[in-house]
Amino acid sequence: MLKLPDNLSISPGPVPVGRVLPVLAVDGIGATLQELNARATQFILGREYSAQVVSKVDDKAYLVKVDSAVLKMELGNTALVGQSIRLRYVQDSPVPTFFFTPPTGKPAYDSAELSSAARLIGQLLQEAEKNGVSGKYEAAAVVTHSPKDPQMVAQGLKQAVANSGLFYESHLSEMLQGGRSLTAIMQEPQNQAQQTQAQIATLTSQQLAILEQNRLNWHGEVWPGQKMEWDVYLEQRDGESAEQGSEREDVARPVVSEIKLTFPHLGVVAAKLTIVDGHVSINLRAEQSETLDALKSKSRGLTQAMSDSGLQVEGLVISVYE
Repeated sequence: MLKLPDNLSISPGPVPVGRVLPVLAVDGIGATLQELNARATQFILGREYSAQVVSKVDDKAYLVKVDSAVLKMELGNTALVGQSIRLRYVQDSPVPTFFFTPPTGKPAYDSAELSSAARLIGQLLQEAEKNGVSGKYEAAAVVTHSPKDPQMVAQGLKQAVANSGLFYESHLSEMLQGGRSLTAIMQEPQNQAQQTQAQIATLTSQQLAILEQNRLNWHGEVWPGQKMEWDVYLEQRDGESAEQGSEREDVARPVVSEIKLTFPHLGVVAAKLTIVDGHVSINLRAEQSETLDALKSKSRGLTQAMSDSGLQVEGLVISVYE
């Protein structure tokens, strides 16, 4: 998330604020969760609003009054209670999103400015928004040419994600610690001269979406002529919001991997694996009855293969894809 300067001086060009969460207004202690969500989405897309920093919640989060709603926003650790700011509402989902609107007057001579990196990220996010960028990553290259070799498919998928650029900054950190080579870093999109501004904007937007949602949506050609949709995310517990889950790092959360393929002869086949602490639950679904029968006949071998890989299979369900 972008950090604001010491006095929230805004340089030309809109800059996105941190995540915005609906919270109880002073006069609405009994409001339901649905009412809170409604307050966060009552704003009109594209309209500018006058806002005031009401109080400080923690080191980075503040309560900000926008019209009649009080929202929790991450403004960094240098915002001032009582400060007035201008916001433009730009997005309803997956979370309500505002951009700062630069002041029309000339800033004081001692005002700090946003860093060049912050301004660049803001510009890239604006371009991605203008182009209607999807949160789903579209792979450009075929993953593998050896579809009958599971190990080759797995290795190809690993490389496809590693070289996607979605985790570029974490890979830089690994390189500094000796865990990744410079050669591998140079293969990622951020270091390719042919990347256009629009492509970089798309990648930046998708990186921030993954950081915000703890979810990777991948779509591409897994082998020649065969498309695959792949979704990997941290599962939320019942009654738990995404923010609450991210704060409970001491509690293991299930990792879910879902894939969907449409085969020429087998029809649609989808698989969902839920893994936590070395235990895995498998849910397989197929569109055609013949495919269902084939999956059921091979279920024992699949369970054994998962056990051989070091995972303890908690359950295997095979059902119709609807």
